[in-house]
Amino acid sequence: MLILSNVSKFYQKNAVLQDLTYQFDGQKYCIVGPNGCGKTTLLMLTAGLETVSAGEITFDGQLVHLANTKRHLGISSDKIVLPDFLTAQQLLEYHCSQHKCSYPTTLIEHLEFTVQLTTQVSALSLGSLKKISLLLALAHQPKCLMLDEPTTGLDHNSRVWLLDYIQNYPGQILVTSHEKCFTENPNFQQIVLAEMNQCSTFIL
Repeated sequence: MLILSNVSKFYQKNAVLQDLTYQFDGQKYCIVGPNGCGKTTLLMLTAGLETVSAGEITFDGQLVHLANTKRHLGISSDKIVLPDFLTAQQLLEYHCSQHKCSYPTTLIEHLEFTVQLTTQVSALSLGSLKKISLLLALAHQPKCLMLDEPTTGLDHNSRVWLLDYIQNYPGQILVTSHEKCFTENPNFQQIVLAEMNQCSTFIL
C-alpha cells in the first residue's frame, strides 16, 4: 500500500506540493488537474526518483527511495532522462539484470517495438521513447505501476493494447491523464490533486 504522509516538495523557494497526506488503498487511480499542478512531480516522488522536501512516502511500510522498495515500483514518465548512448535493447537488458526479471519479449511484440531495439536511445522518435519508457516500467511487473500520460504519442495498435493491459493489470496503478479513457473510466478512482494539495499556487 502506498501512503503519503505530510509530503511537500519545493524547488528553490517555489512550493509545488504541500502537506499531502493520502492512503492509496485501492487498485486503480487517475490523478487529474491542470498543467503545472504537480502530477508528474507526485509520480516522481512516489517512485523514489525525487526526494521529498518534507514528510515521507512509503510502500508496504518501507520508504520508497530505498533500493529494495524500488524493485516493487515501476514508472513511465517523459521526465526521466534515459542514457542516450545505449541501444534500446541494451537499456532493456540492463534494466532486467538490475531487477532480476525476464527480458520482456512479449511486451516488446505487443508494443511493436522489435525494429527499434537496435536503435540508440538518442535516435528514437518521441513515440518510440514513450514505448521504451513503458517497457522499462512494465518489464519487472511491479506491485505499483505509475504511468504519466501513458497513451500520449502512441500509435493506434499500441494504444489499444496498452489500455487493455492496464485494465487487467494485477498490481496497483496510478495514472496521470486528461484522456476520457481514464478520467471517465469507472474502474479508476479519480484523485483531484488540487483538492489534496495545500499549495496555493501552481508552477506553470
